[in-house]
Amino acid sequence: MKNNFYLHFATALLIAVLGVTANAQSRNTQRLEVNVPFAFNVGNATMPAGEYIVSIVNPMASGSVLKISSVDGRSTAMTRTTDIIGWSTTSAKLTFRHYGAQYFLGQVWMESESTGLTTPRSSSEKTLQRQLGKAPTNYDVVAVNAR
Repeated sequence: MKNNFYLHFATALLIAVLGVTANAQSRNTQRLEVNVPFAFNVGNATMPAGEYIVSIVNPMASGSVLKISSVDGRSTAMTRTTDIIGWSTTSAKLTFRHYGAQYFLGQVWMESESTGLTTPRSSSEKTLQRQLGKAPTNYDVVAVNAR
């Protein structure tokens, strides 16, 4: 009886560990390529318009870190993110918060994932909001499809 309990416990533990590992591996293997046709901010870093590779640096952590690198290697930025629940998307995309002529990376959605990643507002974005007299929820959203 005691051995049976330990066998069931070990089996349940193994299934739980494999499930977490499979989820982390699917996020780890996803890498987006995107052509952003405008300059944008990631945190307090300004990135020029161009081709970028977006990847998750630490897929096993509860708060992921995104790495955004230009294909030519000249621009790289990293930002922490928070998971958000949504609908499963058929294509990957990046969304940007848009104020006047400035764009700030807002969300990243991987293909076939119902959990997206959202970025916090940077100090430069908050300053711009105050200068424009905009409420934190009053902005335009621009989406760019990724491959």
